[in-house]
Amino acid sequence: MNENSDDYFTSRELSTLYNIPKQTLLYYDKIGFLKPEFIGDNGYQHYNIIQYLTLEIILSLRKLDVPIAQIKEYLHNKSAEAFLSLIEDRNNECLKYIAELQKMQQSLSLIKESTLETQNIILDQVFLTHEVAVMLCVTPIEKGTAGKDIIKMTARHVYKVFSKNKFSKKNVGWIVDKDDFFTGNHNVSIAFYSIYDNSSRLPKSAVYVQPEGLYITIAFKGTYYEAAERIIARLQKFMKANQLEPVSNIFVIPLKNHWLTDNTDEYINKIILQVKNK
Repeated sequence: MNENSDDYFTSRELSTLYNIPKQTLLYYDKIGFLKPEFIGDNGYQHYNIIQYLTLEIILSLRKLDVPIAQIKEYLHNKSAEAFLSLIEDRNNECLKYIAELQKMQQSLSLIKESTLETQNIILDQVFLTHEVAVMLCVTPIEKGTAGKDIIKMTARHVYKVFSKNKFSKKNVGWIVDKDDFFTGNHNVSIAFYSIYDNSSRLPKSAVYVQPEGLYITIAFKGTYYEAAERIIARLQKFMKANQLEPVSNIFVIPLKNHWLTDNTDEYINKIILQVKNK
């Protein structure tokens, strides 16, 4: 079919005007999105002025990431109301994306903050502090659980506690019964725990409030299991000298672990224990 080509744009001319690949026009033709007015005897595709203007709408909306299906629907039902609805839908999507990015930025800040803390922490010194109440997510460990089953329980705890797009400031810690801890059975944990950030939908039974009060803490290098006896002796000596006795179970939290080093001697753990005056 031959028409007066001076009144039409070829696909090359149209792609040059809009600085897009010719393949884009071929793709739009293939999916029935923007078909040429006619194809000349030489095989060239020709577009009229209306199609030129339609392409302007398509490319502008695609720059805003409006889906092709929505653009196609709009082109068949143009109106100011439909246009505003289209823009409003995209605006809402942008707001959701911005919220997700803000969550990610908050997580990055938390990661940076907690990592920097490990570089300045004082090791092997017992501190007596007054702590505010903290909400914790707790997963009890069934008695006799060991080996690979412990890893499985850790994985279930992580899945339960951490929301999809949020990174926790603290790693997963574990709880040791205070009687076991001070009588030599310190390698048996009774639960995993993490800081509760209100983003996880958990049953009340899984949330524990670490109460406000007097606490002693100590941070140390190496694995908990290798350092436990030495640390227990330090804590007992401190409590005896200051007329203190343990109130809570023992909370162990890793501050530096496999995320930051492959050398277990460089690990840093912290023990937290509520106490009271005798």
